[in-house]
Amino acid sequence: MSSSDTALELEKLRAEVAALRAAKEDMEPETEKPEPTRAGPSPAAGTAPEERTEEHFKGQLEELTDLLETEIRDLPTITCLAVFTAGILLGRFLR
Repeated sequence: MSSSDTALELEKLRAEVAALRAAKEDMEPETEKPEPTRAGPSPAAGTAPEERTEEHFKGQLEELTDLLETEIRDLPTITCLAVFTAGILLGRFLR
């Protein structure tokens, strides 16, 4: 996915979130609307979209490594070593 595709998708999602928030505010009674807080911008609001995207990918990479780690722990050790050794030998012979 190119950066322009990612940016376009991000803008679509932001528009969708804004529409959902507007719909939610319309559904809430006037008495239950919370007062807006003016404590300052949220930590994510000050970061660039590229930084948020990198954080998202880092999170996905961590999830993937956790899943791979559990998969490897569930596999039999001898079989994994045999397949790994066969891969090394095959790679060496194909050079």
